[in-house]
Amino acid sequence: MTQASPPNPLEETSDLYAKNVIVSRFFWATVFLLAVAMLALTVAGSIQTTQPPRPQSVEIEPTTLERILTDTAISAQKAVAPDIDAYLDDVYAPAYAAIPAYAEFHYSVLGEYVELTEAVSGQMSDALYERLFDGFEQRLATTAVVLDNRYAEEYQSILHEQISGQMLPDGTPLPLGEITDAVLQDALSRAQTTLPLASVAVGISGSSSLKLASATMAEKLAAKVAAKASAKGLAKGGGVMAGAGGGALLCFWSGPGAAVCGVVGGAAAWFLTDAVVVNIDEYFNREEFEAELREILNEDRAEKRELLAGVLQEKAVAMDAAVDEIFRMRDLHKAD
Repeated sequence: MTQASPPNPLEETSDLYAKNVIVSRFFWATVFLLAVAMLALTVAGSIQTTQPPRPQSVEIEPTTLERILTDTAISAQKAVAPDIDAYLDDVYAPAYAAIPAYAEFHYSVLGEYVELTEAVSGQMSDALYERLFDGFEQRLATTAVVLDNRYAEEYQSILHEQISGQMLPDGTPLPLGEITDAVLQDALSRAQTTLPLASVAVGISGSSSLKLASATMAEKLAAKVAAKASAKGLAKGGGVMAGAGGGALLCFWSGPGAAVCGVVGGAAAWFLTDAVVVNIDEYFNREEFEAELREILNEDRAEKRELLAGVLQEKAVAMDAAVDEIFRMRDLHKAD
């Protein structure tokens, strides 16, 4: 039986030293990590304390919100109303430009016979409207759509300015609360759809005073054309007989062809009389005729301007009244 060797003091001392080194390193590593974490927390805390607290969203009180929406509706209407004249200039410009061309047609032999035919068939009013006012309804409807869009754009711009006025003392924009934001979005949507001018334009062009004026003017023209035709009939009677006799006399040598010469001479005398009478009529009456047509346009333009301006004002009033409905939907209360 072999005897165990006694423990070596040197080996035991070496193992103990190694264990102490490991424990020491672990200790200092822990201390280092704790120091780093503490430093990070200190830095983060200092950064957080130097930044101002973010403001919470705020609801604008109903009385202030009511005032903002009312001011916006009225201000948008006032901003758009002065542009009505410029838009109507584009609507009526083609009609004004068509007057000289129509007068040229009216004071011509061909135009006289065409108008006489239209007067007999009862189509003069429609023909007159088509020659002077072709495309008028479409231009008016387009202008109404543009005015609607202009109002909505101005409403949005002015409302944005009004809300931007609700600032914190340092000038920071005030974050709006959920209810306030919903009210504003509803108001912006209604600015486009409330009392649209386009639907009104369809109604006023359908019962346009231009059509009534055209009918009145057509009655005058029909009477005038009929009167001219009657007056020329007497002159043509003698002229045709003289023309026919003169043509036959000049062509007597052609035998049977003398009758044809007589017809040609009579026709020439007929149209010559037409040309003379039309030229005389144009010389004395064309300026007054064109002025009468321009006056029809002037009166209708003034009427349309008043209608559009009135509807635009009604739109602003309707937008103000819509605040009641918006507030009721969200259980808010307006100021009395």
